[in-house]
Amino acid sequence: MDAADIERKVRSGERLSREDGIALYDCDDLAWLGGLAHEVRGRRSGDVAHFAARCPQDVTDLQEAVALAPRWAADGVTELRLDAGTEVDASALAEGVRVLRAALPEGLALTAYALRYGGAGAPVDPVALVEQLLRLRELQDATGGFHVAVPLLQDGPHGATGAEVLKAFAVARLLLDNVPHLAADWALHTEQTAQLALQHGADELTGRVVGDDVDDGSAAEQDAGALTREELLAAIRDAGFRPVERDAHHGAVRSHEGPDPQRRESPQPMRV
Repeated sequence: MDAADIERKVRSGERLSREDGIALYDCDDLAWLGGLAHEVRGRRSGDVAHFAARCPQDVTDLQEAVALAPRWAADGVTELRLDAGTEVDASALAEGVRVLRAALPEGLALTAYALRYGGAGAPVDPVALVEQLLRLRELQDATGGFHVAVPLLQDGPHGATGAEVLKAFAVARLLLDNVPHLAADWALHTEQTAQLALQHGADELTGRVVGDDVDDGSAAEQDAGALTREELLAAIRDAGFRPVERDAHHGAVRSHEGPDPQRRESPQPMRV
C-alpha cells in the first residue's frame, strides 16, 4: 500500500478507489488509519459528537415502506433508516429511494443507511465491506439525501474484534466522501468501542435513549441496550467530544457542554 499516495488523495479531496479501500482495511497500522479517518471527521464535525434521542424505523422493503409511512408518521417516527441488504440492483434501489422520498408525509425523512458487516463468527471480509461502502457511495451519488451511514455488526459485540470494528469505521469514513456523517451503535459494538469509533471516523452515537422522564435509571437497567440521556452525554464527553442533539436532518436541537478541560488534563479511563 502506498500510504503517502492515499494521504495525498484524502487531503486533496480525490476519491479513493476500490483497491485503496481494500488496502486500507488490510493495513496493520491502526493508529495511522484511525488518525487519517479522524482528520477527515475533524474537518467535517470538529469537536462535536451528535446524538438523537429516539429510535429510527428500519426499512428493508421500499414498496412496503411507501404504504406504511403514514402510519409511522402518525406514531411519531421522524427518521427512516434503509437496510437494503447486499444483493439489490443499484439502479433499482436508487429508483426505489426516489419513489419513497416523494411519498413520505411531512415530518418523516429517509436520512440514514445501514451497513451490515461481519457475522456468523467469521472475521470481517474486507472485500465485502468495501463493496458495500462503494455501493452506498454510488447510491448517494445517484440520489443524495442520506445524512448518515450506520455500520452495524451482524452478531453484536462478539461478531468481530475491536480492531476489526475500528478499521471498519475508519475505512467507511475515508471511502464515503459523499455521506456527511458516520454513526456508531453502542448496543451492537459496546459502549466503549462506540466511544473509540468517535476517534476513528464516527461523529455520532446512536442507540436507544431512555430518560427524560426516568430519574432512577431503572428503564435503562431493564433494557440492556439503552442509555439514559445523562449516561450518553457522559460517554461522549469521556471520549473527548462535545455532545450535540440533532433532528432528523442533522440540524442542532441542543448543544451541551463539552469535556471539562481540567478533568481532561490527565488521561481518563473510558466508561465500560
